[in-house]
Amino acid sequence: MEKSVKAVHRFARELRPAVLDDLGLIPALHAYSKSLTERKKLKIQMTAFGGVEALGTAKRTVLFRVAQEALTNVARHAHATQVKMSITEISGAIRMEINDNGKSFPVEKTLAANTNKRLGLVGMKERVEMVGGSLAIESKPGRGTTVRAEIPFKQERGKK
Repeated sequence: MEKSVKAVHRFARELRPAVLDDLGLIPALHAYSKSLTERKKLKIQMTAFGGVEALGTAKRTVLFRVAQEALTNVARHAHATQVKMSITEISGAIRMEINDNGKSFPVEKTLAANTNKRLGLVGMKERVEMVGGSLAIESKPGRGTTVRAEIPFKQERGKK
């Protein structure tokens, strides 16, 4: 058991972008969003709760990877022009929401299909669940798609 935990940690370290360690989650997301908007005609608006940087490395890495996958999906499939990304503190958790104004897709059908498209969605869900969180994906015609990840977050007493 201990060996597998160490292997998971080593794997997570190898997958982690250096900018995340050097600058933090919010600057890493800004940098990724900026590079995406330069390549695609996509406007990404981001608001973030600064306290998210107090999350452990594994949890910040998960949020980064979920955002990266969700934004890549938007750029590739949604034909969206705008994306709103928000990171907020809710009771006992951090919530990250990524909402686009693009075309919708059948979430359940895509998750049930045996295609590469579903691998990204399943991967996001598994990553979030590995750190005790939950992931929800909603997609409605005329409303675009929302990816919502919630990850447990305990504020230390006396700190706000």
